[in-house]
Parts: sequence; C-alpha cells; structure tokens
Amino acid sequence: MRQKIPLFQRLLIELQSNCNRECFFCNRTFDTSGKRLDSNGKKIIKQMPTENVLRIMDEAVAMGFKGRVAFHHMSEPFLDNRIIDMAHEARRRGLRPYEHTNGDVLRNNKELCKEAARVFEYIKVGLYDYKNEDELNDEIAFWQDALQGTEVHFSLGGVVFPRTSTPEDERMFRAKHSYENAACIRPLFRMIIHYDGNVALCCEDMTDMFDLGNAFHQPIQDIWYSEKHIGIVKDLQLGLRERYEACKNCPMPELADASWFENKNKLGKKLKSIWKSMNIT
Repeated sequence: MRQKIPLFQRLLIELQSNCNRECFFCNRTFDTSGKRLDSNGKKIIKQMPTENVLRIMDEAVAMGFKGRVAFHHMSEPFLDNRIIDMAHEARRRGLRPYEHTNGDVLRNNKELCKEAARVFEYIKVGLYDYKNEDELNDEIAFWQDALQGTEVHFSLGGVVFPRTSTPEDERMFRAKHSYENAACIRPLFRMIIHYDGNVALCCEDMTDMFDLGNAFHQPIQDIWYSEKHIGIVKDLQLGLRERYEACKNCPMPELADASWFENKNKLGKKLKSIWKSMNIT
C-alpha cells in the first residue's frame, strides 16, 4: 500500500460555474471542453447544490482539515448569492474562509462589502482595468476603504503569466513554454472541487483532465488518498511531467518545496517590488 500524502492546505469548493469577465490570461476564456463554455461559446451557468457544499466541508473537517476555504475556481464567487452564508458556514466549522474576486459585484454594493469584510479572513481583488500608476493607486485605495475590517490583497492585470489553455500573449510578463522534468508539488497544496462535484488535480486543471473522482458520489477522503491521486502526486514530485498529457505542456515552472511564496529569483524584479510595496500574496 502506498504511503499517504499530507492533507491539503486549502480547500476550493466552486459554488457556481460562471464569471462575468473574459480575461486574456484566464484558462476559462479559452475552454473548448463544454465545462465552462458550450459549443457556441455561450457560458455554462450551473450551481453546486447547497447540501453538497455543506457536506464537503463536513467531510474535510472530519479529515482533520482546519485551514482556508474559498468558493471559486477561476469563477466569480460573488455572482452566487449564497457566498456570505457559505463563508459563515465555514467559520462555524472552524474553517478559515477567504476569497478571490474581480470586484465587479462588490464595487457598487456597500452592504455586501461590509458583510464580506466581516466574514472573510482576507479578500484578494483583481485589478485589471488601470491604465497607469495613478489609476492603480486609486483602485488600491478604493478597495482598502470599501473592505475595511479584513485584509485586502491584490492581483494585478499588469503582472499575469501564461496558463495551460491561454495562447501566447505579449501582455504576460513571461513567455509561454513548458518545463520538462520540473518537479511540481502544486497538487498537494489545494483540493479543488468543481461546481459539478468533479475533483481537479490543480489550478490548471479546469476540465477534470485526470478523472480523480466526484465529491457528490465519493467521500473526499477516498479521492484525496486514492492510489491514483497519490501516484500522480508522487510522479510530479519527481518531475515526471511527461507521463501526463496535461502536465508535459504545462507552463507553470518548477515548484519543488513549500517556500514558493518566498523570493526565488523566478518572478523578476517587477513582481518582487510589487509584493514588497503592497500587501500582495
């Protein structure tokens, strides 16, 4: 029997399938699988049933999970009107809710901003529309004021990188290419459950390419500790990306240990200076 892998550090439960934006740096914009867009390019609009969301959190707690939980996977969580209630449900279970958002739903809803700031441990807002440094600073100031009461982090449209499904684009801060034989521990960090219950291997797996299982029909413990999942995780730790079609062409660089948020001279001076000057993680 294979040795068990560590428990995930974060849990992503995707409440609903949609996003109101079509960003050039997002995998979902270029979906051809029918998972996010249908054959005519129309957005798929579906929700995860509430009872499944709650059961998945209960199962995670039963596994000993006490970490951070969010309700998106490259979808916009605030499009779902259950988002605040689900965050409170997470807190009631001893979990630590956080969220990523493009801010469009929150921007003109002061009450929702207050509710979000009260319940989420931190909120990361994507700033994608600024045209210069002054506009960027204005946006930062706006969100720090609107979301008083919680930590506010930012992701910047001017500092984006290639993803598995995105085409080459000069607006990204590095070129798109694969990393042969590069170790990767990203699948150990998060357990990601899509709106339809299917479990993704990592953030790049937008279309359930690894067929790991479905959390509506299987306990998440059985999926996380399955022989299949453990085998893939260990292969990727060894840098055996070539064994998996999705991984051998993945544009995400080597990540061999958990110090990935520290400076490893891989993100360039521009990104490092932004991280240093702002509250960005």
